[in-house]
Amino acid sequence: MSRKGIIIGSFVKKTKILSFLENLKYVFGVDLSKVFVYSIDSNDKEYLVTFKSFNKDKFANKLFNSTIMHVKNNCLFSINAINKLIEQEYNHSGDKENNEIELNWDLYKNKLIILAGGELKINDLTKIEDKCHFLS
Repeated sequence: MSRKGIIIGSFVKKTKILSFLENLKYVFGVDLSKVFVYSIDSNDKEYLVTFKSFNKDKFANKLFNSTIMHVKNNCLFSINAINKLIEQEYNHSGDKENNEIELNWDLYKNKLIILAGGELKINDLTKIEDKCHFLS
């Protein structure tokens, strides 16, 4: 039996990123070398922090502003957002299941696709490679 795990995505205020990372490490026992931090184009207040978990219940309702994410071709997305994207961009009429529609994932490379207030948002993502960046 393989343990695939899930990706947790948390939107963290830029002013709180250090305490959030410390919480992940010391409270939840997450290896920070497996945590990824992204800058979101057009969002100057928050970072997106992602990490893999094999225990959804460990983080459910304990991390504010977090959701389960998926990744494909360096695109991070929620299932609800992909469904909305298919409805809007592909004029999906319901004759096929959404998972049968092939997306051109090259169009969404290094993007974040998410719903915010029921509205589809697609933003550029830039991975912050050096977490020491937050110490300055």
